[in-house]
Amino acid sequence: MNNEKWETTILSDTAHEHLVAELNFDGQFLLLLDREEGREHLCVAFPGKDGSLGSRIPLPDFIAQLNAAAADLRR
Repeated sequence: MNNEKWETTILSDTAHEHLVAELNFDGQFLLLLDREEGREHLCVAFPGKDGSLGSRIPLPDFIAQLNAAAADLRR
């Protein structure tokens, strides 16, 4: 996997009480990770068409669904 296209930026956004992480691939914003509910409760949010962020999804739930979809594709 070519990691040169991936960029993670840790920042303090005024819309959040805690630090957030932006994840970009090849210059395109993909998602925002936050820890608003504590360090052990990470959530992910994806940008909408209007540029605003969509619903916050618990990161473990998102990873589980991603893995399930990948497993289905491998069948």
